[in-house]
Amino acid sequence: MLELNNQYTLMKRRIDTDVLRLFFDDRLEADADKLPFLIIPKDRIPNRCCIYKERAMVRYRIMALLGIDIERFDDEMKPLAEYVQEIMDEDPPAVPVLTTIITGCSGCPQDQYRISDACRGCFARPCLANCPKDAIVFINGQAHILEDRCIRCGKCMEVCPFHAVVHIPVPCEDACPVGAVKKNEQGFVEIDHKMCISCGKCARSCPFGAIVERSGLMPVAKMLKNGEKVTAMVAPAIEGQFPGSLAQIKAALLKLGFTDVVEVAEGAEVTSIHEAEEVVERKEQGKGYMTTSCCPAYMELINKHLPFLKERHSTALTPMAYTAKLCKERDPQSRRVFIGPCLAKRVEAARTPEVDGVINFSELAALFIARDIDVREMEAVDLGDTSSFSDCREFACSTGVAGCVLHRVSQEDIRTLPVNGLDKKSVRLMKTWERKAPDADLVEVMCCEGGCIAGPGTIVKPALAMRLRSGSGIPAGKVAASVLGGRPAAGGSTPASKMPSKS
Repeated sequence: MLELNNQYTLMKRRIDTDVLRLFFDDRLEADADKLPFLIIPKDRIPNRCCIYKERAMVRYRIMALLGIDIERFDDEMKPLAEYVQEIMDEDPPAVPVLTTIITGCSGCPQDQYRISDACRGCFARPCLANCPKDAIVFINGQAHILEDRCIRCGKCMEVCPFHAVVHIPVPCEDACPVGAVKKNEQGFVEIDHKMCISCGKCARSCPFGAIVERSGLMPVAKMLKNGEKVTAMVAPAIEGQFPGSLAQIKAALLKLGFTDVVEVAEGAEVTSIHEAEEVVERKEQGKGYMTTSCCPAYMELINKHLPFLKERHSTALTPMAYTAKLCKERDPQSRRVFIGPCLAKRVEAARTPEVDGVINFSELAALFIARDIDVREMEAVDLGDTSSFSDCREFACSTGVAGCVLHRVSQEDIRTLPVNGLDKKSVRLMKTWERKAPDADLVEVMCCEGGCIAGPGTIVKPALAMRLRSGSGIPAGKVAASVLGGRPAAGGSTPASKMPSKS
């Protein structure tokens, strides 16, 4: 995964906020085609080959923000204004969530291992002794890898006492836990959507920004601008993402135009009650282990790659689904928007009629900046009685789901097993469960290592988010610096055109 603080995320936030400012000022259609030139002026020193490619990439990122499937509907002759007009008339389909920008793809060379100048040509030569394919040779006292023999097992890197062997991955391919990201015949990235679980790891890993989310932000922005009744359903992971308390975040959302704010932790309580009853029943009946069902990327993994687990996951709905149902019962006229850290939630939302929209924390931050809302300056509002589900805010962290379930079971001998992050290794391990069941009654699966606080739509590093959630008293300025891109905001909000930021 890329370090959260990087130039791509700064550019993405700049684009998001500038587009939103134009939208709320009723100037987006008129000025959309000017944005690439304003964001990449002619005197800018380009990071790519030239400013023209940089402007093209800004154009594509605006298309992704509008929700355009770039792979299918890229028309270089079509002005951005026409795309804007189309999405104003009709919301684009929510899936597939990810799309690729071929222009941005660097065509990375194949995954490989290289031996650096740090090789000392030692007498022990463990790289030579442990290579299963005799792919290591020594020339003039230094090791070399024969590419036609190398199977990229990495054993040479593991055993080298000088750490002279370097692994050079293809970042997007390396990050994908299910092999859905590949290079085509021209050497450019492609996503096999039949295999993709929409976890977003590839988008978080590509250092060229060639894989992007098709945003769901504009349909929500239209709801807010039109003054519709909209309930914000905030995921438990929101705590620690913004410089302010949960009560201040709620106040900021109300100022943004949402008519009500509901914690998804309330739905998480319903999920944990159902899963507690289910795991006890399975244990009493000797049916074996059960997995949680909260993570939508994990559920996509089951549907597409591990079908034997369909009988193993809990039948409980996710916290988002239960929360949406509760909100609809309370106010059938209000539309419901989930705000969280996850891309795969948009896949789940497309199958959940009670959910009308999904945005992530990065997009929410862009909305706050575009509307000149500073969470730190908001007067806290009443969160209501949260005593019954306050512990369910820990659904955002690894082992938090299992902990809430155990808190609601009558038995004390429920064995748990956390799967803290999906990658190639953990997926291979889970495949073995078809032959040999894990030694557990409840298996908690989190796609993102550390839990939802490390999701692809977050804006704060997980370690900092955890400290904020535990109330460690970090100064507000430091939090703002993290959220706003490396420096505190001085004297209120900063214009989007001058503010570097993170996604």
